[in-house]
Amino acid sequence: MILHAGNLGVSFGEDEIFSGLSFSIERGDRTALVGVNGAGKTTLFRVMAGSLEPTEGTLVVARGVRVGYLPQEMSEFPSGPLLSRVMFHSDEIRKALSLQHRLHEDLSGELDSESEQAVLRDLEAASAVLESAGFYDLEHRAARLLGGLGFRQEEMEKPLVEFSGGWRMRAELAALLLADPDLLLLDEPTNHLDLDARLWLEEYLKSFPGAVWMISHDPAFLDRTVKRVCEIEFGRLSSYRGGYTRYEELKSEEIREREKQAGLQAAQRERYERFINKFRSNPKKRNLVQSRMKMLERMEVIETHRSPSRMRIRFPEVPRGPQKVLELKGVSKSYERSIFSGVDLVVGRGDRIGIVGRNGEGKSTLSRIMAGIEEPTSGTSRTGPGVMLGYYSQEVEIALDRELSVLDQVAAVCPERSQGELRSYLGMFLFTGDEAFKKTAVLSGGEKSRVALARILMTPLNLLILDEPTNHLDIFSREVLEEALRDYAGTLILVSHDEKLLSSTVDSIYEVENGRVRPFAGSFAWYVEKKQKELEAGFGAERRAAEPQGPSQREVEKQRKRAEAEERNRLYKKRLEVEKRMQRVERDLIPLEEKKKEIETALCDPGILADGRRVVELQKEHAWLADRVNGLQARWNEFAEEHERLSPSNGGRDA
Repeated sequence: MILHAGNLGVSFGEDEIFSGLSFSIERGDRTALVGVNGAGKTTLFRVMAGSLEPTEGTLVVARGVRVGYLPQEMSEFPSGPLLSRVMFHSDEIRKALSLQHRLHEDLSGELDSESEQAVLRDLEAASAVLESAGFYDLEHRAARLLGGLGFRQEEMEKPLVEFSGGWRMRAELAALLLADPDLLLLDEPTNHLDLDARLWLEEYLKSFPGAVWMISHDPAFLDRTVKRVCEIEFGRLSSYRGGYTRYEELKSEEIREREKQAGLQAAQRERYERFINKFRSNPKKRNLVQSRMKMLERMEVIETHRSPSRMRIRFPEVPRGPQKVLELKGVSKSYERSIFSGVDLVVGRGDRIGIVGRNGEGKSTLSRIMAGIEEPTSGTSRTGPGVMLGYYSQEVEIALDRELSVLDQVAAVCPERSQGELRSYLGMFLFTGDEAFKKTAVLSGGEKSRVALARILMTPLNLLILDEPTNHLDIFSREVLEEALRDYAGTLILVSHDEKLLSSTVDSIYEVENGRVRPFAGSFAWYVEKKQKELEAGFGAERRAAEPQGPSQREVEKQRKRAEAEERNRLYKKRLEVEKRMQRVERDLIPLEEKKKEIETALCDPGILADGRRVVELQKEHAWLADRVNGLQARWNEFAEEHERLSPSNGGRDA
């Protein structure tokens, strides 16, 4: 075990983020942390990384364990050449090098024998630190990591400050991987990665010896990299075995079961309350009323699930466009170097095209030329008559005026609409109440993306060109956009690295690579498979040969499902049996209690009290009834408690 959390909790003032989280992390762990926005995922990562103290509970990190944390966003980056900054990111290496340099200077001076021996011992210790950190192979490993993440050889000496924020985040990831920590905490690691870099990271993580926990809105990436999903919901942590798709299946089953149990519990509460209200003033039913009141007090409300707010996207009616929507002839583009050349491309009405390729190859440039925002260096790009085009840029910051409010952003597109209409429209994109008046400058990346989408979709369009529309959207918003684009009746050109989005929305693929734009002869799934095979070959077969043999994943899943179904059936039958026993006890108990009350009433009758023999008989009968009633009441309580304990286990759930 490399980390253990016990009853961990974090509160900010009166706001409780989560509490009572207990979990352990073992070496080799591969876990996704999920939950709705605001559930506390990033907060938990900061606690695990040591940058935030929990307000309750304990966090124990094993001696010598190193934790590496990649945040979702960084406000400051180190300066200096790319390769050097990645190589010397580690404090341990920097300190050892500094000490080694000072010791060499000491040796060059005049030292007595004893001092010289002390310096040599310190120098040997510093060299041992550098050797254990892999310093003498550091440049090769750093260049390999940077290359895998998409940096070109000619960029290794380029100052880090000259890269965009996304590329600097890649450099930070490379430095983190180079440090080889025991626990990697990755918060949205694929946000700034193209498909090639993301697939490379997947392959790298397969051979990473430590533990990895990650937060990601990329289901395909999670499916291929994690073995467990932990969800923060209602301030608690639940664990599910398998990838993200398996988690969604188990979560759906769990929600259905919770809703079923919540319905049964509500019906039971109603029966108890009806009984209590009916017999509250009846002294004969006092014990039964009190018993049901206790049961109500002990009942814990079954929480079903926390349903996230979802966007609602409705495209206006799509105007009919020309047969030839867009044509590129001999298009080339150069800046300081040639980006691509000789692009010939015809887009027909109703075509659904995905444009893929590594970052820096010119996909966004191509999309801007298609949208008429940027002119080609040579060649022509023309849309057909009657084309109504909408363009979404991944550079959302540039597309939106930071000083405008959310409401002003959409009003600028449709000034003829009333404020009420605009606010109602913004509600579909989750901007409700005063959120419509927030300045664009203070919005999160996801909120800015929703504003940009809202602006584009206000007017009828028959050609949509979207450049990385899901970059900052959460999983739920991605699903809504994906569904809307599947139903969109116009022509779609989609630049994206989102596997799920591309797989479900486009029919043909164009690859931008090595200065060329060419159709890919196959589906997107085939394209991904081809890339994966290339990477697997690059990483070598040695790792796969060393993996222990065992049952296939499919067989393991079948066995797990079978075991979970058997357990659910067993518990269901057991609960039914306990319910029948409770009903049998109630059938015996109620008439006995009524008879006991009758005797108690009779013993208060002066006429009966005058008959000594009759009184003795009634007292004996009352004692027998009281003993019998108490015994049956105790049995009923035992069955009720057993029924509570047998509430269904959440299929596949881990403690």
